[in-house]
Amino acid sequence: MLKKALCLTLAAALTAALPTAASAAPDINELSAYSGVSVDELNAAIGLSTFQPTIIKTMTRPYESKPWWQYRKLFITTSRIDAGLKFYLAHEETLKRAEETLGVPPEIVCAIIGVETFYGRNMGTWSVLDALFTLGFNYPPRESYFSKEFANYVKLAKREGWQLKDIKGSYAGAMGMGQFMPSSYLDYAIDFDGDGHVNLFDNTTDAIGSVANYFKGHDWAAGRGIYYPALVPADQAQALLDKDWELTGRELYAAGVSTKVNLSLDEKMRLFSYQLEDGSTGYGVGLNNFHTIMKYNKSPLYARAVYELSEFIRMAYNDYKAKHGEPQNPQGRVP
Repeated sequence: MLKKALCLTLAAALTAALPTAASAAPDINELSAYSGVSVDELNAAIGLSTFQPTIIKTMTRPYESKPWWQYRKLFITTSRIDAGLKFYLAHEETLKRAEETLGVPPEIVCAIIGVETFYGRNMGTWSVLDALFTLGFNYPPRESYFSKEFANYVKLAKREGWQLKDIKGSYAGAMGMGQFMPSSYLDYAIDFDGDGHVNLFDNTTDAIGSVANYFKGHDWAAGRGIYYPALVPADQAQALLDKDWELTGRELYAAGVSTKVNLSLDEKMRLFSYQLEDGSTGYGVGLNNFHTIMKYNKSPLYARAVYELSEFIRMAYNDYKAKHGEPQNPQGRVP
Protein backbone atom coordinates (compact mmCIF):
# COMPACT_ATOMS: atom_id res chain seq x y z
CA MET A 1 0.00 0.00 0.00
CA LEU A 2 2.93 2.35 0.72
CA LYS A 3 4.19 1.77 -2.83
CA LYS A 4 0.81 2.79 -4.26
CA ALA A 5 0.65 5.89 -2.08
CA LEU A 6 4.11 6.99 -3.21
CA CYS A 7 3.16 6.35 -6.84
CA LEU A 8 0.02 8.42 -6.57
CA THR A 9 1.93 11.26 -4.89
CA LEU A 10 4.56 11.28 -7.64
CA ALA A 11 1.89 11.15 -10.34
CA ALA A 12 0.13 14.13 -8.83
CA ALA A 13 3.36 16.11 -8.92
CA LEU A 14 4.04 15.18 -12.53
CA THR A 15 0.58 16.10 -13.73
CA ALA A 16 0.02 19.21 -11.64
CA ALA A 17 0.94 21.47 -14.52
CA LEU A 18 -1.50 19.87 -16.95
CA PRO A 19 -4.51 22.03 -17.89
CA THR A 20 -7.10 19.35 -17.16
CA ALA A 21 -8.39 19.32 -13.63
CA ALA A 22 -7.66 16.24 -11.53
CA SER A 23 -10.46 13.71 -11.28
CA ALA A 24 -11.46 11.37 -8.48
CA ALA A 25 -9.58 8.07 -8.33
CA PRO A 26 -11.29 5.30 -10.32
CA ASP A 27 -13.88 3.37 -8.36
CA ILE A 28 -12.91 -0.30 -8.20
CA ASN A 29 -16.49 -1.39 -7.69
CA GLU A 30 -17.56 0.46 -10.82
CA LEU A 31 -14.69 -1.04 -12.80
CA SER A 32 -15.71 -4.48 -11.59
CA ALA A 33 -19.31 -3.94 -12.67
CA TYR A 34 -18.16 -2.58 -16.03
CA SER A 35 -15.76 -5.41 -16.84
CA GLY A 36 -17.17 -8.40 -15.02
CA VAL A 37 -13.84 -8.83 -13.24
CA SER A 38 -14.11 -9.27 -9.48
CA VAL A 39 -12.96 -6.56 -7.09
CA ASP A 40 -10.46 -9.00 -5.59
CA GLU A 41 -8.95 -9.72 -9.02
CA LEU A 42 -8.67 -6.02 -9.82
CA ASN A 43 -7.05 -5.26 -6.47
CA ALA A 44 -4.64 -8.14 -6.96
CA ALA A 45 -3.70 -6.73 -10.39
CA ILE A 46 -3.14 -3.29 -8.89
CA GLY A 47 -0.90 -4.89 -6.28
CA LEU A 48 1.27 -6.35 -9.05
CA SER A 49 1.52 -3.05 -10.93
CA THR A 50 4.42 -0.62 -10.96
CA PHE A 51 4.01 3.10 -11.58
CA GLN A 52 6.11 4.28 -14.54
CA PRO A 53 6.68 8.08 -14.48
CA THR A 54 8.32 8.02 -17.93
CA ILE A 55 4.96 7.03 -19.41
CA ILE A 56 3.34 10.15 -17.98
CA LYS A 57 6.03 12.29 -19.60
CA THR A 58 5.65 10.50 -22.92
CA MET A 59 1.89 11.07 -22.94
CA THR A 60 2.48 14.82 -22.90
CA ARG A 61 4.59 14.78 -26.08
CA PRO A 62 3.09 12.30 -28.55
CA TYR A 63 4.19 12.02 -32.19
CA GLU A 64 0.84 13.50 -33.20
CA SER A 65 1.85 16.86 -31.74
CA LYS A 66 4.31 17.32 -34.62
CA PRO A 67 3.42 19.27 -37.77
CA TRP A 68 2.42 17.10 -40.73
CA TRP A 69 5.64 17.52 -42.67
CA GLN A 70 7.68 16.19 -39.74
CA TYR A 71 5.20 13.45 -38.85
CA ARG A 72 5.10 12.21 -42.45
CA LYS A 73 8.86 11.63 -42.49
CA LEU A 74 8.51 9.16 -39.62
CA PHE A 75 6.29 6.78 -41.59
CA ILE A 76 6.49 7.44 -45.33
CA THR A 77 9.98 6.06 -45.91
CA THR A 78 11.53 3.82 -48.52
CA SER A 79 12.35 1.20 -45.90
CA ARG A 80 8.78 1.04 -44.63
CA ILE A 81 7.33 0.87 -48.15
CA ASP A 82 9.78 -1.87 -49.15
CA ALA A 83 8.99 -3.81 -45.99
CA GLY A 84 5.28 -3.30 -46.71
CA LEU A 85 5.67 -4.85 -50.15
CA LYS A 86 7.58 -7.78 -48.67
CA PHE A 87 4.85 -8.25 -46.04
CA TYR A 88 2.13 -8.08 -48.72
CA LEU A 89 3.81 -10.69 -50.91
CA ALA A 90 4.58 -12.98 -47.98
CA HIS A 91 0.97 -12.94 -46.76
CA GLU A 92 -0.85 -12.32 -50.03
CA GLU A 93 -3.28 -15.20 -49.68
CA THR A 94 -4.31 -14.20 -46.17
CA LEU A 95 -4.66 -10.53 -47.09
CA LYS A 96 -6.85 -11.35 -50.08
CA ARG A 97 -8.99 -13.67 -47.97
CA ALA A 98 -9.44 -10.83 -45.48
CA GLU A 99 -10.53 -8.57 -48.31
CA GLU A 100 -12.98 -11.15 -49.65
CA THR A 101 -14.54 -11.91 -46.28
CA LEU A 102 -14.26 -8.58 -44.47
CA GLY A 103 -14.07 -6.02 -47.30
CA VAL A 104 -10.82 -4.28 -46.33
CA PRO A 105 -8.11 -3.87 -49.02
CA PRO A 106 -4.74 -5.58 -48.42
CA GLU A 107 -2.79 -2.35 -48.65
CA ILE A 108 -4.80 -0.78 -45.82
CA VAL A 109 -4.13 -3.73 -43.51
CA CYS A 110 -0.45 -3.63 -44.49
CA ALA A 111 -0.27 0.11 -43.83
CA ILE A 112 -1.84 -0.19 -40.37
CA ILE A 113 0.59 -2.90 -39.30
CA GLY A 114 3.39 -0.95 -40.95
CA VAL A 115 2.67 2.30 -39.13
CA GLU A 116 1.88 0.63 -35.82
CA THR A 117 4.79 -1.81 -35.47
CA PHE A 118 6.85 -1.81 -38.69
CA TYR A 119 5.25 -5.13 -39.63
CA GLY A 120 5.65 -6.68 -36.20
CA ARG A 121 9.23 -5.58 -35.52
CA ASN A 122 8.43 -3.01 -32.82
CA MET A 123 5.50 -4.17 -30.69
CA GLY A 124 6.61 -2.35 -27.54
CA THR A 125 8.68 -3.18 -24.49
CA TRP A 126 6.51 -1.79 -21.69
CA SER A 127 4.64 -4.03 -19.31
CA VAL A 128 1.02 -3.62 -20.45
CA LEU A 129 -0.11 -3.98 -16.85
CA ASP A 130 2.20 -1.20 -15.68
CA ALA A 131 1.30 1.08 -18.58
CA LEU A 132 -2.43 0.79 -18.00
CA PHE A 133 -2.06 1.12 -14.23
CA THR A 134 0.09 4.23 -14.65
CA LEU A 135 -2.39 5.92 -16.99
CA GLY A 136 -5.56 4.54 -15.45
CA PHE A 137 -4.81 5.42 -11.84
CA ASN A 138 -2.20 8.18 -12.02
CA TYR A 139 -3.01 10.34 -15.05
CA PRO A 140 -6.18 12.37 -14.36
CA PRO A 141 -6.74 13.66 -17.92
CA ARG A 142 -7.32 10.11 -19.21
CA GLU A 143 -8.13 8.10 -16.06
CA SER A 144 -11.66 7.25 -17.14
CA TYR A 145 -10.52 5.63 -20.38
CA PHE A 146 -7.36 3.91 -19.18
CA SER A 147 -8.80 2.57 -15.93
CA LYS A 148 -11.42 0.74 -18.01
CA GLU A 149 -8.67 -0.57 -20.28
CA PHE A 150 -6.82 -1.75 -17.15
CA ALA A 151 -9.92 -3.74 -16.15
CA ASN A 152 -10.30 -5.01 -19.72
CA TYR A 153 -6.70 -6.17 -19.68
CA VAL A 154 -7.23 -8.16 -16.50
CA LYS A 155 -10.29 -9.74 -18.14
CA LEU A 156 -8.37 -10.47 -21.34
CA ALA A 157 -5.39 -11.96 -19.50
CA LYS A 158 -7.71 -14.26 -17.59
CA ARG A 159 -9.42 -15.34 -20.83
CA GLU A 160 -6.14 -16.00 -22.60
CA GLY A 161 -4.34 -17.56 -19.63
CA TRP A 162 -1.65 -14.86 -19.56
CA GLN A 163 0.44 -13.94 -16.55
CA LEU A 164 -0.43 -10.28 -15.97
CA LYS A 165 3.18 -9.07 -15.89
CA ASP A 166 4.35 -11.04 -18.93
CA ILE A 167 2.67 -9.17 -21.79
CA LYS A 168 4.61 -6.32 -23.40
CA GLY A 169 3.23 -3.47 -25.49
CA SER A 170 3.31 0.27 -26.05
CA TYR A 171 3.51 2.96 -23.38
CA ALA A 172 -0.28 3.31 -23.80
CA GLY A 173 -0.95 -0.40 -23.28
CA ALA A 174 -1.52 -1.36 -26.93
CA MET A 175 -0.53 -4.89 -27.93
CA GLY A 176 0.48 -7.07 -30.83
CA MET A 177 1.24 -6.42 -34.50
CA GLY A 178 -1.73 -4.11 -34.89
CA GLN A 179 -1.40 -2.55 -31.42
CA PHE A 180 -4.86 -3.37 -30.12
CA MET A 181 -5.97 -1.92 -26.83
CA PRO A 182 -7.48 -4.55 -24.47
CA SER A 183 -11.07 -3.58 -25.34
CA SER A 184 -10.33 -3.95 -29.06
CA TYR A 185 -8.57 -7.26 -28.44
CA LEU A 186 -11.67 -8.51 -26.63
CA ASP A 187 -14.12 -7.22 -29.23
CA TYR A 188 -12.37 -7.47 -32.61
CA ALA A 189 -9.43 -9.89 -32.43
CA ILE A 190 -10.35 -13.08 -34.30
CA ASP A 191 -8.96 -16.56 -34.87
CA PHE A 192 -8.36 -16.12 -38.60
CA ASP A 193 -6.36 -19.32 -39.10
CA GLY A 194 -8.84 -21.57 -37.29
CA ASP A 195 -6.37 -23.02 -34.78
CA GLY A 196 -8.68 -22.34 -31.83
CA HIS A 197 -6.59 -19.47 -30.44
CA VAL A 198 -6.41 -15.72 -30.99
CA ASN A 199 -2.81 -14.52 -31.10
CA LEU A 200 -1.93 -11.03 -32.32
CA PHE A 201 1.71 -11.19 -31.23
CA ASP A 202 3.31 -13.85 -33.44
CA ASN A 203 0.45 -15.15 -35.56
CA THR A 204 0.39 -12.93 -38.64
CA THR A 205 -2.78 -14.55 -39.97
CA ASP A 206 -4.72 -13.65 -36.83
CA ALA A 207 -3.24 -10.14 -36.86
CA ILE A 208 -4.29 -9.52 -40.48
CA GLY A 209 -7.80 -10.85 -39.93
CA SER A 210 -8.21 -8.89 -36.71
CA VAL A 211 -7.15 -5.55 -38.21
CA ALA A 212 -9.58 -6.12 -41.09
CA ASN A 213 -12.29 -7.15 -38.63
CA TYR A 214 -11.74 -3.97 -36.62
CA PHE A 215 -12.20 -1.89 -39.77
CA LYS A 216 -15.31 -3.81 -40.77
CA GLY A 217 -16.71 -3.27 -37.28
CA HIS A 218 -16.08 0.47 -37.60
CA ASP A 219 -18.02 1.00 -40.83
CA TRP A 220 -15.36 0.58 -43.51
CA ALA A 221 -17.12 0.85 -46.88
CA ALA A 222 -15.63 -1.59 -49.38
CA GLY A 223 -14.76 -0.10 -52.75
CA ARG A 224 -15.21 3.50 -51.62
CA GLY A 225 -12.73 6.38 -51.60
CA ILE A 226 -10.69 7.53 -48.64
CA TYR A 227 -8.98 10.91 -49.01
CA TYR A 228 -8.58 13.55 -51.72
CA PRO A 229 -6.37 16.67 -51.84
CA ALA A 230 -8.27 19.93 -52.19
CA LEU A 231 -7.66 23.55 -53.16
CA VAL A 232 -9.50 25.80 -50.72
CA PRO A 233 -10.08 29.58 -50.88
CA ALA A 234 -8.29 31.09 -47.88
CA ASP A 235 -11.32 33.09 -46.79
CA GLN A 236 -13.52 29.96 -46.72
CA ALA A 237 -11.15 27.52 -45.03
CA GLN A 238 -11.95 28.04 -41.36
CA ALA A 239 -15.72 27.92 -41.81
CA LEU A 240 -15.40 24.62 -43.70
CA LEU A 241 -12.99 23.18 -41.15
CA ASP A 242 -15.41 24.06 -38.36
CA LYS A 243 -18.15 21.90 -39.89
CA ASP A 244 -16.21 18.81 -38.84
CA TRP A 245 -17.93 15.64 -40.19
CA GLU A 246 -21.15 17.51 -40.99
CA LEU A 247 -19.68 19.01 -44.15
CA THR A 248 -21.24 17.89 -47.44
CA GLY A 249 -19.83 17.89 -50.94
CA ARG A 250 -22.47 20.42 -51.91
CA GLU A 251 -21.25 22.87 -49.26
CA LEU A 252 -17.64 22.18 -50.17
CA TYR A 253 -18.09 23.08 -53.83
CA ALA A 254 -20.39 26.01 -53.08
CA ALA A 255 -17.50 27.53 -51.11
CA GLY A 256 -15.26 27.36 -54.17
CA VAL A 257 -13.23 24.28 -53.23
CA SER A 258 -11.83 22.22 -56.08
CA THR A 259 -10.89 18.53 -56.12
CA LYS A 260 -9.50 16.41 -58.94
CA VAL A 261 -12.23 13.82 -58.37
CA ASN A 262 -15.87 14.84 -58.17
CA LEU A 263 -17.15 13.98 -54.69
CA SER A 264 -20.75 13.12 -53.89
CA LEU A 265 -22.79 16.26 -53.23
CA ASP A 266 -24.80 14.78 -50.37
CA GLU A 267 -22.18 12.60 -48.68
CA LYS A 268 -20.84 13.66 -45.28
CA MET A 269 -17.12 14.40 -45.30
CA ARG A 270 -14.56 16.50 -43.46
CA LEU A 271 -11.97 19.06 -44.52
CA PHE A 272 -8.51 18.81 -42.96
CA SER A 273 -5.58 21.22 -42.94
CA TYR A 274 -1.94 20.19 -42.77
CA GLN A 275 1.16 22.27 -42.10
CA LEU A 276 3.71 21.94 -44.91
CA GLU A 277 7.47 22.29 -44.67
CA ASP A 278 7.56 25.64 -46.48
CA GLY A 279 5.19 27.12 -43.90
CA SER A 280 2.11 26.99 -46.10
CA THR A 281 -1.09 25.08 -45.37
CA GLY A 282 -2.35 22.18 -47.43
CA TYR A 283 -5.90 20.80 -47.42
CA GLY A 284 -7.55 17.49 -48.03
CA VAL A 285 -11.02 15.95 -47.80
CA GLY A 286 -11.57 12.79 -45.81
CA LEU A 287 -14.53 10.54 -46.58
CA ASN A 288 -16.17 7.82 -44.47
CA ASN A 289 -13.23 5.44 -44.81
CA PHE A 290 -10.81 8.12 -43.62
CA HIS A 291 -13.12 8.50 -40.61
CA THR A 292 -12.79 4.77 -40.02
CA ILE A 293 -9.00 5.01 -39.98
CA MET A 294 -9.39 7.78 -37.38
CA LYS A 295 -11.33 5.35 -35.18
CA TYR A 296 -8.15 3.31 -35.00
CA ASN A 297 -6.26 6.45 -33.99
CA LYS A 298 -8.10 9.76 -33.78
CA SER A 299 -5.24 11.84 -35.19
CA PRO A 300 -5.74 13.16 -38.76
CA LEU A 301 -1.95 12.96 -39.13
CA TYR A 302 -2.07 9.24 -38.38
CA ALA A 303 -4.96 8.65 -40.77
CA ARG A 304 -3.23 10.46 -43.61
CA ALA A 305 0.04 8.60 -42.98
CA VAL A 306 -1.82 5.26 -43.13
CA TYR A 307 -3.59 6.31 -46.33
CA GLU A 308 -0.41 7.51 -48.05
CA LEU A 309 1.59 4.46 -46.97
CA SER A 310 -1.19 2.21 -48.28
CA GLU A 311 -1.05 3.89 -51.67
CA PHE A 312 2.73 3.50 -51.92
CA ILE A 313 2.44 -0.17 -50.94
CA ARG A 314 -0.31 -0.77 -53.51
CA MET A 315 1.75 0.89 -56.26
CA ALA A 316 4.86 -1.08 -55.26
CA TYR A 317 2.83 -4.29 -55.37
CA ASN A 318 1.44 -3.47 -58.82
CA ASP A 319 4.93 -2.65 -60.13
CA TYR A 320 6.21 -5.96 -58.82
CA LYS A 321 3.33 -7.88 -60.38
CA ALA A 322 3.70 -6.08 -63.71
CA LYS A 323 7.38 -7.02 -63.87
CA HIS A 324 6.49 -10.64 -63.23
CA GLY A 325 3.49 -10.72 -65.57
CA GLU A 326 1.02 -11.43 -62.75
CA PRO A 327 -2.43 -9.94 -61.94
CA GLN A 328 -2.25 -6.59 -60.19
CA ASN A 329 -4.27 -4.93 -57.44
CA PRO A 330 -6.56 -2.39 -59.14
CA GLN A 331 -7.53 0.63 -57.10
CA GLY A 332 -11.19 0.09 -57.89
CA ARG A 333 -12.47 2.79 -55.53
CA VAL A 334 -15.17 5.33 -56.19
CA PRO A 335 -15.63 8.56 -54.24
